[in-house]
Amino acid sequence: MVLASTARVAPSLLAELRKRPELRRVPVLIDGTEGWRASLQRLDVDGVAESFDSLERLLTNSLKARKAVELDELIRKRLELMLELTRMSVSGVALDELVRTVSSRLSEGLGSERVAVLQVQGGVMSRGLLIDGNERTPVDLAVTPTYRRALESRLPVEIDGGWVVPLSADVREIAALVVRRDTPLEREELDYLQAVGVALANAIEQQQVHATAVRSQEALEDAYVERYKELVEANNRLRTADRKKNEIMAVLSHDLRAPLGVIIGYTHILSADGTLTQVQQTSADAISRGAKKALMLVESLLDSARGADGRIALFSRVFDVSEACQDAARELQLLAKEKGVGLRTEAPLSLDVFADEQKIRQVLQNLITNALKHSKGAKEIVVRARLRKRPDGDVALIEVRDDGKVEDPNAVLMAFDRSNGLGLSICRDFVERHGGEIWAEAPADGGAVFAFTLPMPAGQQRGLPTRKSEPLVLLVDDDPIFSRIATMGLSGHYRVELARDGNEAVSRARALQPDVIIMDVFMPNRDGLDALRELQSRPETENIPVILLSARPELPERVRPAELGAADFVAKPLPPSVLLSRVQAAVQRSRARPQLSAGPGNDPETGLYDHIGVANALEQELSRSVRYGRPLTLAVLKPLSNIGDDAGRCAAAIRQHIETPDFVGHLGHGVFVVVMPETQGDEAQKLVGRLVGVLADAHVSYRSRTLDVKDATGGRAEQLLEKLIS
Repeated sequence: MVLASTARVAPSLLAELRKRPELRRVPVLIDGTEGWRASLQRLDVDGVAESFDSLERLLTNSLKARKAVELDELIRKRLELMLELTRMSVSGVALDELVRTVSSRLSEGLGSERVAVLQVQGGVMSRGLLIDGNERTPVDLAVTPTYRRALESRLPVEIDGGWVVPLSADVREIAALVVRRDTPLEREELDYLQAVGVALANAIEQQQVHATAVRSQEALEDAYVERYKELVEANNRLRTADRKKNEIMAVLSHDLRAPLGVIIGYTHILSADGTLTQVQQTSADAISRGAKKALMLVESLLDSARGADGRIALFSRVFDVSEACQDAARELQLLAKEKGVGLRTEAPLSLDVFADEQKIRQVLQNLITNALKHSKGAKEIVVRARLRKRPDGDVALIEVRDDGKVEDPNAVLMAFDRSNGLGLSICRDFVERHGGEIWAEAPADGGAVFAFTLPMPAGQQRGLPTRKSEPLVLLVDDDPIFSRIATMGLSGHYRVELARDGNEAVSRARALQPDVIIMDVFMPNRDGLDALRELQSRPETENIPVILLSARPELPERVRPAELGAADFVAKPLPPSVLLSRVQAAVQRSRARPQLSAGPGNDPETGLYDHIGVANALEQELSRSVRYGRPLTLAVLKPLSNIGDDAGRCAAAIRQHIETPDFVGHLGHGVFVVVMPETQGDEAQKLVGRLVGVLADAHVSYRSRTLDVKDATGGRAEQLLEKLIS
């Protein structure tokens, strides 16, 4: 637009033009040949012509600029369509939506009246359907030779008022694009149409693959649900049969005790009389020993029946487990001497626990007797009791260790299986009923270790890691993308810890005691339903509300949460706001629990483990590494200069790039320790390198050092930490 006006009228005229939306982006030139250049140059225009030659030059440049802007806008629209098709190809959208998107966006990108999609029905070249937005027009391909020629030749064909551009031959549902426009198509427009055709064909193919995968997943999940129901019914039948078996066993055991007591009593009377001959006395002693052994087996059967049926009654009180260890070793000294094995204790003067003293003494006797019977070539058995510090509360650790030869380490690890005898399985039942843990190890330096833990009295418990103001959510899902999205949606309201399968969910729930658990139903290794049953069976986790997730939208509608013991059951994917509201409702409905007290093991500045917490957690990982022969690597991150108050910011950056089972602690002054189970060598170096890069992006310079535990020269957690940070 050329504005020819006086300097006095030009400003108001220009302002009036700029008010009109349709003229706002039109270039404006002002004729300044009349000598008002100085006044006109102050206006917001695209140029002021001083002469007719300059006016012609400005007009030419403005028209070129306008064409360049229009071309840029056209290219932008075309690129947006290609990006939209790419996005839709991986998002599994419906075929109709693909067609509508191409039809509407291509019309904008080509400046055409309309763009329709030709669909071949049933893959037959005689019937077609022309789809234009929401309109669908049947097409007889037999009487439309231009359409048929384009489809058969797979080349663009010009028709009256437009073009037919066929798609890839691999996709038969959508055959071609039909472009209607008065002006002919340029070569580059035809090339663009063919590119869109290829992208659309890829998107359709991906949609077909996605639909097939969804159908397969639905079939598998339907089969899983039906199989799960069958297993639940079978499990109920097995429980009923097992309960009847235990009742019969208990009755038989009770009925056997009376006659065995008579036999033991009368053999004692006969022996005490002193009138038996040597042969008769030997026979009476043999009868007495056999009856006592049978009575012990009957008592074991009773205990086993009670344990299997969950009817073990505990009469817990505070007692000194060090004294119990010494008494058990003293009582079995004679048996140890007969076998030529030394038996001693290593225990503090006093170590109080809260447990059923009689049952723990039975556990000690069973473990020591087992070591005396089954250790080959052992010279010494040591019963050791000590305090083990843990972030989730201190425990008493009791070990029975021998130095015999172990031929099959795997058999040691499976020692507490019920098929290996009643004695050790009863030990497992008793310890787990107390809320403790029991296990067996075969150390690399020889021998076997049978160990268990017991809770400390309430007054002697160290606090668990400090809870911040936000409640804790344990998110259990094997899909890292969903876990990342859910974590972002819950952050700011809740702290989120992650687990990847049902086994890890149970372990972390027991250690962390979260306020709520969000758990997927279908996961590898162990599914969510099985993990939920174990969580509900344990006293320490039975009251934690669990929200189940499923990728099947109809599954939560078919199975009510109460039937599974869950607090809620929702379908995914779901908006983060919906997940947040479900979590808030579950927390509000859950029973109130006392807040955990603050204590050593947690760093208030970063919310990570402190030195004590790292050492305690590392002690557990060292035990697992030795027990199962698994790799374990440590790393330290030290700042190159004083980071001031940025430790919290650095911790947050590190935490975002740490995945379970790895964990991190803060030793103070910005020094972080990373513990990496199941990791060694180049993999550990790469992870540490990424963390240093993350900190560098946060404008903090760090140096790192790693330590492979198998290369370390022995030592426990404190020694390894000292070696790492020195």
